[in-house]
Amino acid sequence: MAANPTFSALPHKAYLLPDAVPMWPPVWWTWLAVAAVILILFGAILLLIIRHKKRAYRREALTALKHADDKVLDKELVVLCHELIRRCLVSENKSTLAALPASQLFNTLDQKNAAKHRFSSLPEDFISGPYRGDITLSAAQREHILSTTRYWIRKHHA
Repeated sequence: MAANPTFSALPHKAYLLPDAVPMWPPVWWTWLAVAAVILILFGAILLLIIRHKKRAYRREALTALKHADDKVLDKELVVLCHELIRRCLVSENKSTLAALPASQLFNTLDQKNAAKHRFSSLPEDFISGPYRGDITLSAAQREHILSTTRYWIRKHHA
């Protein structure tokens, strides 16, 4: 291919051009910004780990409920639900609330619960069941008690 006759050579070949300016780091404070981002990520991960450990009692309570589905009697199920709710309250440093009688305790907890998941919507056997000799619950009532207790354990902010 022949050289383009309209293209002329540059006249000042004696000039020395500097090397290309690197793109990284673009400014002097880039390393400070990178360090800040790393510290924020580290702090967020640390807070998530602390939160995970702090909520271990919830996972243990939900596991206990999962294993108690069909294996326990009706009264034992109600007693277990009461016990787990009170243990969760004690774990959240609400011992005075956990020490209340069942009717007062569940009325107090219902104030923060959603209308769909209130303990007052459960059968009367749930509130007074631990104090009775023998109670009988239907399968639907058992499931309603378990689902309400599970919901409260997962969502409570005592």
